[in-house]
Amino acid sequence: MIFFKYILQILAASVLLLLIINLAASAQKTELYSVSPYPLEITTQKTTNIIFPYDIVSVDKGSRWILAQKAKGLSNILQLKAASAAFEQSNLTVVTRDGKLYSFTVDYSPEPLQLNIGFSKETNENGQSAILKGDYNQAQIQQNAEKISALPRTLHGISDKSYLVKMQLLGIYIEGNIMYYQLRLINKSAIPYDIESIRFFVSDSKKAKRGAVQQLEIQPVQVYNDSARIEPGSAMVKVYAVSKMTLDAAKKLQIQCSEQNGGRHPRFEIRNKTLLKANSL
Repeated sequence: MIFFKYILQILAASVLLLLIINLAASAQKTELYSVSPYPLEITTQKTTNIIFPYDIVSVDKGSRWILAQKAKGLSNILQLKAASAAFEQSNLTVVTRDGKLYSFTVDYSPEPLQLNIGFSKETNENGQSAILKGDYNQAQIQQNAEKISALPRTLHGISDKSYLVKMQLLGIYIEGNIMYYQLRLINKSAIPYDIESIRFFVSDSKKAKRGAVQQLEIQPVQVYNDSARIEPGSAMVKVYAVSKMTLDAAKKLQIQCSEQNGGRHPRFEIRNKTLLKANSL
């Protein structure tokens, strides 16, 4: 009996040792890792420009000697200058709308080696994934819109034609807080059609007593296929990503296409019953 008890103790110790080894291996798999930051030089008399593939949503400067701002009218370009010469090395952290984090070490240089730095979608290896709460992931939206552009038509009867130019609603899709509108534009005329804008409005279904109609323009989050010209006898599909919505009985959604320097402006209305037919991705 003593011998068997001794054997059982050895087996229990062996099992415990194996568990400890497995736990240690698992811990190694989830071990934190570091990412080497990009080296960056800035100066007081010249502007350093960093061009990101997606919009900038957050900028954190490690020092007050770093001056940073988004380029006017552009949300994916960060402009940097030094507030003073010869400051100690600092750092800069940027998060973009596709959920990537970029880290930089920042040094002063009277003559920076590079004044314009660009990141492409394909070569973005150092940017680490971040969680964007309450925001939109442009990369995912772009992938969804590209997928939707090739899907077969699911809605019929919602279209408008203006002088041989036709706009059709092919389908509505939804994922999370984003709705996607699949539009097709057809030019049956011999004259090229140059798109000035495609706009979304929510308006009252009926005019008020004084004849005024209240309109609220809805800005798309993203557009897939930004081509602005439809050649004669051709067609194109565009996908507009818009924040999710439903409408009450007194409202309607209008989509209007305007021609640049022209008079062909197809437009149509969408009621709530159509929005409720949105397909899940």
